[in-house]
Parts: sequence; structure tokens; C-alpha cells
Amino acid sequence: MNVVKLFRKWDAREEYEAGDVIFSEREPAEVMYVVLSGEVELTLHGASLGIEGEGGIIGEMAVIDAGIRSATATARSKVELACLDQDQFRKMVRDNSKFSLHAMTVFANRLRSVDAYISTRLEP
Repeated sequence: MNVVKLFRKWDAREEYEAGDVIFSEREPAEVMYVVLSGEVELTLHGASLGIEGEGGIIGEMAVIDAGIRSATATARSKVELACLDQDQFRKMVRDNSKFSLHAMTVFANRLRSVDAYISTRLEP
């Protein structure tokens, strides 16, 4: 699925320069983002969880449970992001099965990254 094409004409957008923090751990969360261009690094307590590039999704937990941010997202290059609030995300999931599968894949990969992070802290 071409997620960038799906959101190319999305009205709500934000742009960040390399090094800008998009959101930080423990902040309240109201939106998630689709990376339209550039790269974003996700970190947990300073440890890298991975990099999301074009078509990636960040901050998805915010629209699933309306909780606080569990990671920090930092622009690695100039980035353009489409912003979705909880209602918009739910509508996309309901109306577009390919987007739903893409979002679930991203979420599963993110959980694997967090599992790996936890495993490295628990091993003697």
C-alpha cells in the first residue's frame, strides 16, 4: 500500500527540521503522524527503537488509547508529516482495510523493538 499517496493531499500537516523533537516521552498525546518525507528516529530513554521513513507511522498509540507518549520522536532530516487525531484514525481503519493492515504491521514491529529493548536490560 502506498501510504504517502493516500495522505498526499491531507490537510493537517506539520514540518520539522533535522534535530527537532516532534514529541517526547510522557507528553500528553492527541495525534499520530504519517511520514510523508524524511526520516524520524524513535527513542526510549535515549535508546533507539528504530527509524521511520516515508510511509511510516509514529505516535499511533496516542490515537489507540489516548494515553501519554511512550517514546520520543526526533527528525533525522527535514520531515513532512500528516497528522491524524483519534476520530480520523478510526475512520481510516474502518474505511480502508489496507491502511488498517499497514497500521497493525507498524504497531507489531514497534512492539518487537520494545521487546528487544527490554530484553537487553533484563539479561545479566
